[in-house]
Amino acid sequence: MASGDALMEDAPGGGHVALFSNDEERILSLFDRLQELQLQIALIKARESLAPNLSEEDDEAVLDEAKTKLLETRASYFLRNQAVESVLSANPILNAIHGAKLASPIERDLEEPIKQRDAAAREVATQSTELHEMLDRLTKVESESAAVSRRNVELATEMLRLAEEAARDDKVLLEDDDGGDGGLLARLENELRQSRRRLRVMKGTASAVVVGSGVDWVRDPALRDMVLDPE
Repeated sequence: MASGDALMEDAPGGGHVALFSNDEERILSLFDRLQELQLQIALIKARESLAPNLSEEDDEAVLDEAKTKLLETRASYFLRNQAVESVLSANPILNAIHGAKLASPIERDLEEPIKQRDAAAREVATQSTELHEMLDRLTKVESESAAVSRRNVELATEMLRLAEEAARDDKVLLEDDDGGDGGLLARLENELRQSRRRLRVMKGTASAVVVGSGVDWVRDPALRDMVLDPE
């Protein structure tokens, strides 16, 4: 075995097996270099295609055109390379998967990595599906939360309106009361009634906010008392 061969450890028998021969490594290296040169040539051609001595008004249009050409060149380059790699790798992969009798040792060694790749791809697809489902549920919860928040704002506004109406009613009743002890007692009784009414309004509104918020108020003693307490 030549000293320049690529070695693979932990092969059957505890020895070392050449993963690539010298010629194979040289071919792969030259192929990588060829791809780099082709990309550089394509970029140089795209740069040289720009028209010289342009006015400032044309700079923006030329820049946009250059960006478009660059993107098209890169896309064409990568698409072609992917097609070439797919063609070159098709036969070795098929021989490895189907256990062809004429498969080379390197092709047979591809079987386990291919299985691992396929298992990883399935796992990624499963996780991607679960992620999308989770994002959909999150979007639904956020939408429901926004609706509940708007409803809470409406209830709070209604509570303030009712409290202001109760305060105005108290003021009118106090202004209409006669003087003396009888009038004072009547005013105190009226204030007590109005205070109880405002308390009921506030507690009813708070109860509606708790129920509409979606929280599990049944399991919370304080929230349960707030919702169910009639007074």
